[in-house]
Amino acid sequence: MRKRTTSIIAGVVALAGSVAGSATALPAFTTSPKTRTVSPTTTQAALTRVTVGHSATFDRIVFRFTGSTPGYRVKYVPQVIQDGSGLPLTLLGRRFLQIRFEPTVNGSSANVPATITPRFPTLRQVKRAGDFEGVINFGAGLSKRAGFRVFTLTSPRRIVVDVAH
Repeated sequence: MRKRTTSIIAGVVALAGSVAGSATALPAFTTSPKTRTVSPTTTQAALTRVTVGHSATFDRIVFRFTGSTPGYRVKYVPQVIQDGSGLPLTLLGRRFLQIRFEPTVNGSSANVPATITPRFPTLRQVKRAGDFEGVINFGAGLSKRAGFRVFTLTSPRRIVVDVAH
């Protein structure tokens, strides 16, 4: 397990370095909701991988897709609610981000971990909250309310959520 975690962290550090050259293009860290909509006729995206990483100034969640890049909505919520049951999702942390993607291929999140518990300084845990009717939901448990940013990358298609320390 240590080897996998190390490779994920090394990958995030490499990614941070490759994005650093265009750091002025990255959005600012704020606590306001972040939204990107796509046309309902857009090819549905299939979620293929979720990874996390840690740097000196932020913690990162990377969602990787095939097909297309879906729209997203990321915002602070008092608690993350599970799709279907309507029950609160139990997450480590004191503050919570809801991360929603659509349109997506139904069931595509079944091949990614349902829970990732890195216990980083700010990012404590990530859990799937649902995958239903073309919408995938995740919750992120954080140690505190902190600024976050969301952006997309291509080749491969990814949606990145960074949470400041």
